[in-house]
Amino acid sequence: MRADRWLLTRGSALPHLAFALAFFGAWELYGRLVNPILLPPISAVAAGLIQITFGGPLPAALFTSLQLLVTGFSVALGLGLLLGVLIGRYQVANRTLGPFLNALYATPDIALLPLILVWFGFGMTGRVVVVLLAAFFPIMINTYAGVRDAPAELIEVAESFGVHTEVGLLRNVVLPSAIPLIMAGVRLGIGRGVVGMAVAEVYLRLGGIGALIVEYGAAFRIDLLLAAIIPLPLLGIVLTKVFARIEHHFQYWRAV
Repeated sequence: MRADRWLLTRGSALPHLAFALAFFGAWELYGRLVNPILLPPISAVAAGLIQITFGGPLPAALFTSLQLLVTGFSVALGLGLLLGVLIGRYQVANRTLGPFLNALYATPDIALLPLILVWFGFGMTGRVVVVLLAAFFPIMINTYAGVRDAPAELIEVAESFGVHTEVGLLRNVVLPSAIPLIMAGVRLGIGRGVVGMAVAEVYLRLGGIGALIVEYGAAFRIDLLLAAIIPLPLLGIVLTKVFARIEHHFQYWRAV
């Protein structure tokens, strides 16, 4: 049985491995034979990644970026949960705040950058606001949808057992039933937060991985530029997987 499972897993991984080998092989050949200036071979990018990682500026830059991401995402998580519950549970709040939130959601973050710089400056506060705007809406929208669609029959059962207060309904029925959607929003929000982190650092140029991207791009060191970009998708993938595992623990509510 274990041998069959191992063969099945190995067989399903072969197409992915073959595609990866073909992709990176084509990249290597293009970089060596066609235009190594615009697209260096993958071996040069790997060498650049080792160079900036061991004894280079990448670890310190990554630590700075993570500080920004944690701060901005934490604020986005708190506000997203609060406003999502508020407009999802209370129609007055939805009618009052909904149009403004929809308008802000429809506004591209990049268009707000000059205004953010004027209001909050080039310091940490301005960068946190950029990350906040990037990560906030997936969390808020999913929380709103989960709270709005709380099963009415469960609420009736809870009320029949003496749970009549709004706090009791939120704690015992509404929020637990919304947890799968909330966690999906958190998982989406952390990915968007990584994007906002990179945008904030590139445009504000104060530090972190974004500052390395600007520096290597200005020097036309494409190998180091790509090496500095690689940690961003890897960070997004790792954090998304972490929150996906956390989300998995709440899957039992989907059967309700």
